[in-house]
Amino acid sequence: MDLKKYSISAWGKFILFSLAGIFAFFINFWVPEYQIRIGVWEWGLVAGQSNVLVSHFTNLVKAALFTGNFHAMPAIVWAIGVYSIADLFFIRPDKFWHTTKVAAVFAVFKVIGFILLCFAALSLYFGWNPGFMDWFFQPVASLGDKSIFLFIMNNILVTICISIPAASLFLPLLVDYGLVDFVGVLVRPFMRPVFRLPGRAAVIMVSAFLGNFSVGHIAVNDQYKTGRMTEREAVVIGTSFSTVSVGFLLVLANNTGLNERGYWNLYFWTAFLITLLVSLIGVHIYPLSSIPDHYYPEAVPQPERVIKEKLVQVAVSEALEAADHQESLGRRIGYIMNETLAVLGTVASGTAFFATAGVMLYTYTPLIRWVGYLFYPLMRISVPAAEAVTASTGAAVSLIEVTIPALLVTVGEWSLRTRYMMAVIPVTSIIFLASFVPCLMATEIPVKFKDMLVIWLERMFLSVLITGLFSILLFP
Repeated sequence: MDLKKYSISAWGKFILFSLAGIFAFFINFWVPEYQIRIGVWEWGLVAGQSNVLVSHFTNLVKAALFTGNFHAMPAIVWAIGVYSIADLFFIRPDKFWHTTKVAAVFAVFKVIGFILLCFAALSLYFGWNPGFMDWFFQPVASLGDKSIFLFIMNNILVTICISIPAASLFLPLLVDYGLVDFVGVLVRPFMRPVFRLPGRAAVIMVSAFLGNFSVGHIAVNDQYKTGRMTEREAVVIGTSFSTVSVGFLLVLANNTGLNERGYWNLYFWTAFLITLLVSLIGVHIYPLSSIPDHYYPEAVPQPERVIKEKLVQVAVSEALEAADHQESLGRRIGYIMNETLAVLGTVASGTAFFATAGVMLYTYTPLIRWVGYLFYPLMRISVPAAEAVTASTGAAVSLIEVTIPALLVTVGEWSLRTRYMMAVIPVTSIIFLASFVPCLMATEIPVKFKDMLVIWLERMFLSVLITGLFSILLFP
């Protein structure tokens, strides 16, 4: 295999762009506390922290457009919602109204979600809170005395509408110029027999864990549409490895008190390990095991080759081949950002609906508590009897939004085991309605909503069991 045939340009793109991608998504570095003022424009204060470049960039944008005196982000979220409605009725109506009944129902949910976004924007910018929407604007004790609309806007919508495009901006560096192909060859002997996935999935799953679930969804969508992954592989990675980011983990660790007790590293690495263990089981059972290995209809299949010798040399060769034949960085960023806009539209309106409906179910009905009793027997293995019902409710409510379970143990005396469970299982169960489901369903990945619910239920049972065993060993 002759590596000399590749041009200096191919070597340069592979090495430089891959190093830049690794730095953007995987290398933590410290940025001290800062606050920027440009004339009357005062940015929000950004606390000093060690994080990856994508997260630092997200914090910068959030400080400029939301936490300072220029509150543009809610208007931007609303504008993204406007785009989602245009997408529904004018840009891609066939995708939403004429494919499946589930897609049509989700389209209706997005319309309702956009109406809620309109009420939120009117309240924030014009102070108009109509009486019939009191349930939307009044403080709710279980949400830390925030109203439903403020909780969803501040804690969910603003964050994802910044973090998704921020991650997408750097994503081509990671997936388009040989890094995925290089690492994929090296881990191929391990990934295929253990997880039934191509080696190139490894980089995507780690970048999703460090960046955001949307990174995984958008990256896998691109891999699927270009014929480098099958339907089953795309669904597996989208539902079983693209979990919430380090930023969400920090929120969970802070709200459960694990961070202040010095358990951050223990929490982070065990959550990552448990996610892999749960996924290891999940890929071998229904429904993931039964999804066909079909390729995207319009794609030319590019399956990974079986390699038995000269692994490193083949890895470099495949990476250089990918870099040599790829479009310019500007074109790839443009393509990914265009794909991201379609995802963002669905996420903004879909999240507004699902998060609102979920929080209302949790706050005003016993339904979430009833679902929680499914996990009570397994929860009792590790959690004290007096805390088991709360912990089980936390497991159930994680289907709605990942940060709510931690709020249940923010105030009061709770065992370390319960705190640990409330911080880990929302991460390892992965699927939640508030933004994950709308984001995944906005892609071309052919995942079924009912399958996502089954996968969540399976993963939650496994998460409660495995995390419980970890909690017993870590907090005897």
